[in-house]
Amino acid sequence: MKTRRFFSITAMSILILGLTVSCGLVNKMAEPANKFFTLVGSGNLQAAYDSTAGIFKKSTSFQQFSAFMKDNGLTQYKSANWSSVSFKNQTGKIEGSVTLNNGTAIPMDISLVKEGETWRISNLSLTGGGVSKTSPENEPKAENTIPPIDELNKMAQESVVLLGTAINADDYNPFYQDISKVWQTQITTQKLHDIFNTFKEKGYDLTIAKDVTPVFDETPALDKGGLLHLNGQFPTKDTTILFKLTYHYEYPQWRLFGINVNAK
Repeated sequence: MKTRRFFSITAMSILILGLTVSCGLVNKMAEPANKFFTLVGSGNLQAAYDSTAGIFKKSTSFQQFSAFMKDNGLTQYKSANWSSVSFKNQTGKIEGSVTLNNGTAIPMDISLVKEGETWRISNLSLTGGGVSKTSPENEPKAENTIPPIDELNKMAQESVVLLGTAINADDYNPFYQDISKVWQTQITTQKLHDIFNTFKEKGYDLTIAKDVTPVFDETPALDKGGLLHLNGQFPTKDTTILFKLTYHYEYPQWRLFGINVNAK
């Protein structure tokens, strides 16, 4: 009887110890995230940006960072709730959500890296493709719903025509400003020029898609990562423009996240 009681107490002690360590770890890992969003919410975006890891600042300019925070409403930060944490060696990840002043809940994952003795944010991802507003239980969220066919036609047409305009004018800034904020952190206007300048050299004009309804060769679909894929063609009189378009949802709209075009 005493033996059973001993093991029972020991098991309970281990459970309590485990919960204490787990909560302590979550709090420790969440501390830099909480400080970061407090700075963002107070409008001190420069200080928030400066607090991130070197790898974050290397891949994201302050201008890109500032636009991302404002476009996704994160400057209206009110509070955070972190539900899980994991780490290995000098890297970690926390998952949860932040709540804005208007009650909007934004699910997100945050990656961290340990620089010296300090944990710093190395990546921030809005899970589900973007801001998730509280909605009626049975109402599908925009980022989980494929838009109507008329909207898909318009999205494909505008993306290809905007790229064609950039190629013709040799000015990729308007196109760059229109694409996904996430993609902007991965590409530059010069890189876009290097990729697509061949269309200008060969005399192809993608803006002819302006008055043509696209034909989708595959059913528009969402992948497991929440990206929307549109694959098809614009069958114009003299040239067929083939396209593969990928979109990332950034509240309140889908933004171009990748484009592959060909003309024949």
